Amino acid sequence: MSVSPDDRWLLAGFENGAIRVFDIASMEEQFEIKEAGTEAVFDIEMTPKMDVIFVASGNRIALYDTLGTMINQWSHHRNTIWSMDISPDGKWVASTETNRTFHLTEVYQGTATPMRAHEDITLAVEFSSDGKMVASGSNDKTVLLWDVASQEVTQTLRGISDVIYDVSLSPNDSLVAACSKDGTVRVWNISDKKLKYLLDGHQDRVFEIEFSPDGKYLLSGSADMGIKLWDMRTGEQLYAYLENESSIADLVFLPGGSAFASAGMDGNLTVWGIDPEIFVMKYFSEEYDEALEDPVFEPRRKGERRSDFKERKMRAKGEKEKIIEGLFERYKEEVEGGLCD
Repeated sequence: MSVSPDDRWLLAGFENGAIRVFDIASMEEQFEIKEAGTEAVFDIEMTPKMDVIFVASGNRIALYDTLGTMINQWSHHRNTIWSMDISPDGKWVASTETNRTFHLTEVYQGTATPMRAHEDITLAVEFSSDGKMVASGSNDKTVLLWDVASQEVTQTLRGISDVIYDVSLSPNDSLVAACSKDGTVRVWNISDKKLKYLLDGHQDRVFEIEFSPDGKYLLSGSADMGIKLWDMRTGEQLYAYLENESSIADLVFLPGGSAFASAGMDGNLTVWGIDPEIFVMKYFSEEYDEALEDPVFEPRRKGERRSDFKERKMRAKGEKEKIIEGLFERYKEEVEGGLCD
């Protein structure tokens, strides 16, 4: 999945080779290209100009316009393409295949440059927000940071004990995260190359990670069918989304960062909200519980008429929303502001 540069569309690729485009505001399907890929679609991206949709399927990258017409196709990959990303300036496409090499390809010329430094299959690649850096993750258990201009490796990050499935760079390009078959997520400070967090909470391999648009949170999706929301201020788990019925194949934050979409290996695409109550329960649970001791929240009282109880329930709902809103504002001021733990 990916979000269009204008934040209007959610683009999704499917195992049958189709791509479907949804309006994010309504989640209504806008159009479908049924045979966009020759095999399962492993990645889908759109240029910043909104003029080309790139579809990675098998060992081919197909280029479509927004009317669903194929413009071109690239066949310089020899093996299955696992991951793809477009630079913010729209100049480059980085794409990995199931060998040691990933490619930097000029978007409008199609000229490809192989990037070789990993010692095993390279599965993950992502550009930094300024487009000057690429992060890549490999079965060799390393994350490499590359300078796009020189096409040279500038950093090698180690510590993960197994295959790396995904990498993600924070929006301010200060952190890089990687997730692994070992069930963990590791987050490094790029400036000093030091490990900042070891996020250990999943029960199985972690396939996908994604920083929030403001960089304050990180999502991780796993073969254990769980999605976890992590606080990048503390490294703590804030919440676990456990209502999935299959492994999580992909995650993407939606515009504004208050919701995200997940793609399951059962073919389901789900939109989740990041409710303010998550943060209230994490940081102000005592205050929240104390506020709920107000008599308006009591169960139906002996002798209370059904109509009176119904009216009180409605008032209780409004009061609860006010409590959550107030404590959430306090969270933004105190916790996000770094004034309390």
